[in-house]
Amino acid sequence: MKIENQELAESCKGDPVTYVPRHANGNASHKDAEHGIITRWNDKFIFVEYGTGTPKATQPELLVWG
Repeated sequence: MKIENQELAESCKGDPVTYVPRHANGNASHKDAEHGIITRWNDKFIFVEYGTGTPKATQPELLVWG
């Protein structure tokens, strides 16, 4: 599993990421972008905690570091 061509490792758990919705056209500063923390991943999704208390399954291509 990768974010921006960087392979995820166990040390990535807890790292900050930003969800960039498709309609934001890659703009991580878009008003609909969401900041979160990586909690885990599987072969399809990265689970990100966006401050709700429940991690959300997020497509890796919609995430950027930071």
